[in-house]
Amino acid sequence: MRIVTIFFLTFFLTYLTFSEENNKDCQSYDLKLKEARDFFKTYKEIDLNLTMRSSFVKNYNNFSYDKKKLNVDRLTLFMLLDKTEWFVLGAKEECFAFWVNLEPDRFVELIDGQSLAEGQGIWRED
Repeated sequence: MRIVTIFFLTFFLTYLTFSEENNKDCQSYDLKLKEARDFFKTYKEIDLNLTMRSSFVKNYNNFSYDKKKLNVDRLTLFMLLDKTEWFVLGAKEECFAFWVNLEPDRFVELIDGQSLAEGQGIWRED
């Protein structure tokens, strides 16, 4: 019985140690969203649903020059209404993990895999 108790205490203390290390590296995603809300004056905020998030991540990883792959479980889009720039913020397990600024057209291309942009120049083809 004593060995079992020592085993569980060791396991529990090891778990707490690793949890504390992870929390030190984790920036709160909710805090980052609050900072963005306070910083941007005129915006619309949208949490991307699973389909849009999956599509964005897949296409971002396909078209990105960075060798590090995007791995997030939450994405929030800040559409700036007074500029031609949008911001995407991402989190993994409620920890802030990613942000990027994009032109609206580029964001749409990442969501749809560039199929809307194919064959189109400056003006839309009929």
